[in-house]
Amino acid sequence: MLRSDILLRVVAAVSSAWVLQRIIAGIFNVLYHPLTAFPGPRGAALTAWYKTYQEVCLGRSWIDVLHDLHRQYGKVVRVGPNELHFSDPAAYHEIYNNSNRWDKEAGLYRSFGEDRSSFGFLTYAESKQRKDIMAPLFSRRAIFELQDLVQTQVDRLCEILESNNAAEKSSDLFFGLRCFTMDTITSFCFAKSVNALAEPDFRAPILEAMEASLPAFVLFKHFSIIRRAVFGMPPWLSVLVSPQTAGLIRLQQVLGAQVTDVVKNPESLQGAPHRIIYHELLNPEASKGLPLPSAGSLYEEAQALLFGGSDITGNTLMLGTFHLLESPSLLKRMKEELLRAWPALDKPPRFEDLEKLPFLTAVIKESLRISPGVASPLLRVVPTTGATISGSYIPQNTVVGMSGCFVHNSEEIFKEPNNFNPDRWLEPNSASLERWLVAFSRGPRMCMGQNLAYCELYLAFAALFRRFDLELDGTSVADLTWRECFLPHFQGRHLQTFCRPVTV
Repeated sequence: MLRSDILLRVVAAVSSAWVLQRIIAGIFNVLYHPLTAFPGPRGAALTAWYKTYQEVCLGRSWIDVLHDLHRQYGKVVRVGPNELHFSDPAAYHEIYNNSNRWDKEAGLYRSFGEDRSSFGFLTYAESKQRKDIMAPLFSRRAIFELQDLVQTQVDRLCEILESNNAAEKSSDLFFGLRCFTMDTITSFCFAKSVNALAEPDFRAPILEAMEASLPAFVLFKHFSIIRRAVFGMPPWLSVLVSPQTAGLIRLQQVLGAQVTDVVKNPESLQGAPHRIIYHELLNPEASKGLPLPSAGSLYEEAQALLFGGSDITGNTLMLGTFHLLESPSLLKRMKEELLRAWPALDKPPRFEDLEKLPFLTAVIKESLRISPGVASPLLRVVPTTGATISGSYIPQNTVVGMSGCFVHNSEEIFKEPNNFNPDRWLEPNSASLERWLVAFSRGPRMCMGQNLAYCELYLAFAALFRRFDLELDGTSVADLTWRECFLPHFQGRHLQTFCRPVTV
């Protein structure tokens, strides 16, 4: 009994000390913190739990919260005790540019379990060393040389769309286009397609699992103990606890097995049909004397490439297709331009030829602009020198960020930004808009896969609108709602489309 009494007193004392420490920290944050002068809700200044309350307790999309806060407080808002968010488009380039080599913020980027990847490395130096090694694989020249691999996946997608039409049913292009990008990235990076396109109705378990897992990353961001518990589970237990992630677990096992094989038997890479990421990452010359990546680091790099290489391009294709089908005049112009450039159906143009088509290029740019991409603010830590952003001095160690959605939806930059208008990219002054297309971010940490993404966008858009007469099957704008879970998590009815093959 005495021991229980002592234990209870110890617990009470520790709890009281914790509460007292939080109260003192909250008072400091509100009254004396270096960010006290910046406007924002009192709760956000008081504690980081403000964001947790909004995202986890209320289930709100953080991007929606940010829009509300900027409407109320202006262009610079304190959204956490030590965090600022900006809405002025110019601020985006003040944060994300080639001169800034700022660290990534740990709480956000460690929520993905990819700490040892080019995406997850917090420091510029670590990321640059890894990206320099992989850069040749994603160079423009490499993409030109491997575009037949992309074309093969486009052709497979089209064959299935034709088969669905023959069965007199529409196709789920939300999943269909994701299957295309998933098979492309796995073939391109690993020479091992997951063959998602072969799944009935495009319901690939890996894609369903990736979709189901997105809301979990919101939880992981706020509760690291849950993240560590989930990532630390053996695969069989993860499937038992969360059956909807079974497809993701299977993919992780495939990637893990491939990593184990190439680490134990590097000579197995000689049988690959083209250079893949392991050729680059396990090349001692490319590492310039630094240790080669561990098996765990190779696996995390592979996983980062899968998420980054499938969702964003798939969403862009899906949204661009929907908006074209919503506008008969735009659809007519798209089909006419493609018919002129691609007169014989059995002789599809090359990527470099499609790039010269002005309207197709404008459609792709507008699709990238209107697509959420990575919807979350990409958080950075201001260095010891401090920084000036949006006309304000920002002290060292402040966490800053800005969602690209605020740039793409800016009325100052894009007239009527909520309208899908490819013609804005064809106007005489359209070159000035290029600076504000930030779908792949900017600066030294920008997406290195954009050349591959553009190749997929050109080849897939061209094939869809040259080889088919497409018609929406009930999908409306209301179905395109999404919640920000770093990547957008679409919550409405999928894009269903009748895909009737053309004959000439």
